[in-house]
Amino acid sequence: MNFFKVVLASAIGYIIAGIILLTLLIVTVVGIASSSSDQEELPSDAVLTLKLNYPIVDRVQDGNPLAALALLNPNEQSPLGLNDILSSIDKAKTDNNIKGIILDLTTFEAGYAKLTEVRNKLEEFKATGKFIYAYADYYYFPTYFMASVADSVFVNPEGEMAFNGMVAQVTFFAGALEKLGVNMQVVRAGKFKGAVEAYTRNNLSPENKEQIEIYINSVFNETLAKISKSRKIDVAKLKADADELKMKSVNDFKSNGYIDAVAYRDQFYSAMKKRMGVKDDHKVPLISEQKYAKSLEDLGSGSDRVAVVYASGDIIGGKGDGTQIAADDLAETLKNVRLDNKVKAVVLRIDSRGGSSLASDIIWREAKLLSAAKPLIVSMSDVAASGGYYIATPARKIVAEPTTITGSIGVFGLIPNAQKLLNDKLGIEFEYVGTGKHSDIGRIDRDMTLEEREYIESIIDKIYDTFLSRVAEGRKMTKEQVHEVAQGRVWTGVMAKEVGLVDELGGLEKAIEIAAKEANITEYKLKEYPKVKDQLELIVNKMSGNTSFQSKVKEMAKYTGFESYAHYLSEFEKFGTKHSVQAIMPFDISVKNYSLH
Repeated sequence: MNFFKVVLASAIGYIIAGIILLTLLIVTVVGIASSSSDQEELPSDAVLTLKLNYPIVDRVQDGNPLAALALLNPNEQSPLGLNDILSSIDKAKTDNNIKGIILDLTTFEAGYAKLTEVRNKLEEFKATGKFIYAYADYYYFPTYFMASVADSVFVNPEGEMAFNGMVAQVTFFAGALEKLGVNMQVVRAGKFKGAVEAYTRNNLSPENKEQIEIYINSVFNETLAKISKSRKIDVAKLKADADELKMKSVNDFKSNGYIDAVAYRDQFYSAMKKRMGVKDDHKVPLISEQKYAKSLEDLGSGSDRVAVVYASGDIIGGKGDGTQIAADDLAETLKNVRLDNKVKAVVLRIDSRGGSSLASDIIWREAKLLSAAKPLIVSMSDVAASGGYYIATPARKIVAEPTTITGSIGVFGLIPNAQKLLNDKLGIEFEYVGTGKHSDIGRIDRDMTLEEREYIESIIDKIYDTFLSRVAEGRKMTKEQVHEVAQGRVWTGVMAKEVGLVDELGGLEKAIEIAAKEANITEYKLKEYPKVKDQLELIVNKMSGNTSFQSKVKEMAKYTGFESYAHYLSEFEKFGTKHSVQAIMPFDISVKNYSLH
């Protein structure tokens, strides 16, 4: 009897779950259909409102189900990719229906290269004579960097502003690993390869600290130069104000020229209406970035195409879920654009701190074949370092923002010895029966022997030598010249140009212009790759749990209140992959949490 009760209960559960899933799918299909057919005409005398209150990625694609899930919740704002943000601002420049832009800023997650591209596009918009007004309840350095481009910067009277510079934070796990009884055995090539230090030290090595100081000040100087130009405040004063912390209220910042007006939101809109020459009781249509992006037309004209291939995330072997650069997936995409006769040139947009050295080489091979067939230009986003630089080397030209983080040309391997944890603390024992004294090399419960270490070092050195060869071939340098600027050292875009690792400074648009010029075409359509998965498929994948470890960790942490720790869990997972030889940058460089604030 109990057996039949269990079977019946299970059957009912499956039926209910099926009904719920079917209902969600129907709602989603209806939502997708309605959204695709919703070509509402934009009102005249409107203002485009940019909030940017979501993680800004180069392109919202396979690994981001938020856009699809937003269809289930009408109050959820689906994020835009950088490509759509830039296209929206570009269209608004010549759109007679758009009179100005509001930057309604709170907080966002992006690197300074992406923020710089948006800010540069806003400068182009302002040059047309249309206005940009910025408002926030509080400003911190990244949001103020964006807001400073505006004609007028407003802040809530009871709000705050933080202008205290940037800081790079590195988290060290060596102490925790020691307490757990885990010893990380490291083999690396390149004295600056600081990725391993988080697992082997409790502080920065002198050479790693040196490179961080150099590149963080390079990023800081680039951002201050732009703020100085917009706000007419000398760079020396900006630095002094950041150091001295004399300005403690928003009125202090106003009197020192950082802010134009201290006002509540209704007063801000009144000031905007006055700028537009309309009465205060007149309603001005505000168009969200999401709604305006729906009105974007196909990019370009003509039968020829310039392909833009997006490569974002850590580099892994095999196939991925859209949140990483999977070697098989990207290699297939590059092959497809190589064989497509309509594609006359390709821009590879890279946003990656690297990953598996083997996967990087697989992608490199296909990129090299592509570059031999047609112009290949690399556009670097926030980060294109280590393995991210490796896959860029076949390009005819490499374009980076001054604040892009790149370089980190080096290789390392991590082999943990968890003997104390497993044997002494957990009571787990292993016994091995092998064919020789080294058949168990790499086992997790003993140290490497000297002979084994020398063997692995030879493998690491060979991979590093190959890395140097790839760079030397692509950059028309000798291996000795590459070694001088390699060794795992990290550079900003402006610094990388000085040492020969980057050709031009600029964003994605600059790279596209170069690609078209290299292909000798003037009229062309932009075609973006890889193909974006259907929104319905994204939702099904989300419901079925078909997401990466990192995605699951972040989601779990969100609901347990430990969201800020998800990063650390993901870091451990990356070094537990099958291919342990890594070409990866020391740490994340982002606005939000872990590095630059």
